[in-house]
Amino acid sequence: MSKCIIFGGNGFLGSHLADKLAENGFDVYIFDKFSRKFPFMRSDIKFIKGDFFDSTSIEEALDGMNYVFHFISTTNPVTSMNDPIFDIESNIKGSVKLFQLCVKKNIDKIVFSSSGGTVYGNILKVPVKEIDSCNPINPYAIGKLTIENYLRYFNYLYGIDYKILRYSNPYGEGQNPSGEQGVIPIFLNKIMNDERPVVYGDGSAIRDYIYITDAIDATLAAVLKGKNFNTFNIGSGVGISINSLLKVISDVVGKDVNPDFREGSPAYIPKIILDISRLTQETGWKPRWDIRKGVERTWEWINQLQEIKC
Repeated sequence: MSKCIIFGGNGFLGSHLADKLAENGFDVYIFDKFSRKFPFMRSDIKFIKGDFFDSTSIEEALDGMNYVFHFISTTNPVTSMNDPIFDIESNIKGSVKLFQLCVKKNIDKIVFSSSGGTVYGNILKVPVKEIDSCNPINPYAIGKLTIENYLRYFNYLYGIDYKILRYSNPYGEGQNPSGEQGVIPIFLNKIMNDERPVVYGDGSAIRDYIYITDAIDATLAAVLKGKNFNTFNIGSGVGISINSLLKVISDVVGKDVNPDFREGSPAYIPKIILDISRLTQETGWKPRWDIRKGVERTWEWINQLQEIKC
């Protein structure tokens, strides 16, 4: 049984990944601050409460591990623009320290959660392939790409195996509906509470949304079956504008949605769709959830949350 640790495993992606890894026979550990615990996690998952800035606790947590999943991010695109120095100090420096400790502890493989939605920047064509140029336009994306390059450096210098997973826009149950990332749960939660969803820009921006089940299945496919490449896009391969997404949401919830349009940021990418053909050809994985079905399931979950509150 391979032992694996997920740094940031109490987050949206990490918690679902922990369940799936345990289901597939891994001995799973989660390293996180645990400000809240996801209720759907399996009972056989072990929890290590710690701070990503504490190298001693990280080194202790790495003892005996085979796989390291680096899914911690201390910022998002908005907060990184507000304080790029913190993004550098926390994400980039923290990641390099983690990689150094992984080398010291003879870790078999590092899996890094990167951002396919931001690292490519303003691209001229879609869908975008892993071999296309990356021109990030905000500190969050710059940081993600920098961490990718450090991981390649550690592979070159020390031979440590790695996978870089460039996620598009994962969504679904477990994502914070009151947070700053994940427009689908955020929109649905606003509607549930009779509030207007906030849209930055005119709603024409196109994104690639992937339902969480597909994202996690793709993750395992890339890590366990992706033999010929180290970097994979993980998305649906299909783009949809915010305005079209709102129409799907309106149809699912059964009422008109009146968004609150606000001025967007200059660092707001107008269009991104990921080319997922490398992962499909390499592993046979294909997405199974279309946007309508994913929104329906997320809406069911939002309703369940409301029932619990009541």
